[in-house]
Amino acid sequence: MTRLGRWLDAQASVDRRLLDDEHVVDEVRKVWVAFIPPTLVIVASVVVAVWALIVVPIDALWLPLLVSLVLVGYGVDRFLRAWKDRLIITDSRVMRVSGVYSRRAAWMPLSRVLDITVDRPVWLRPLRAGHLTLENAAQEQGLREFRYIPHPNERALRIHALRTGVSSQAKADHAAASRVPDHPARRGVSRGRHPLA
Repeated sequence: MTRLGRWLDAQASVDRRLLDDEHVVDEVRKVWVAFIPPTLVIVASVVVAVWALIVVPIDALWLPLLVSLVLVGYGVDRFLRAWKDRLIITDSRVMRVSGVYSRRAAWMPLSRVLDITVDRPVWLRPLRAGHLTLENAAQEQGLREFRYIPHPNERALRIHALRTGVSSQAKADHAAASRVPDHPARRGVSRGRHPLA
């Protein structure tokens, strides 16, 4: 992999932060809607540059081209920040890895997650995307709010299941056991006689 490819891929940054017996359960990138504003800024900068080349006299051309260059830099920076920001759920903690020029990693053990809030605005619902907020005792941390993530309900349920130690197989076993009548009165009725008779 080239150096640029390694820089763009945050997986190596995640792998270095895992413990020996820790496994990644889910890795969440932002949904494509998060990339629309920076893309629009880059397109606007190209429009400004083309407009300047057509309309502006040659001796005043430097100012619109400078504005266009600044807009391109800003748009690319915002695009890369959204690309590199990701939520990693392991079997023992929740991590957030972010940063374009300097890497930032914040993590919290699953046992410290006190409350999970899912916010799905009406305009993100058709995309099955939303925002996820994790609350703990120390409120201000680098991994409190995750915006524009796909399937936030499923991510919240996964974090809750890992936190409480309930697996999907245990849920299925519990659901099957709850359908079997366990009360003595029900057992008597199922055999066709009254339990007190």
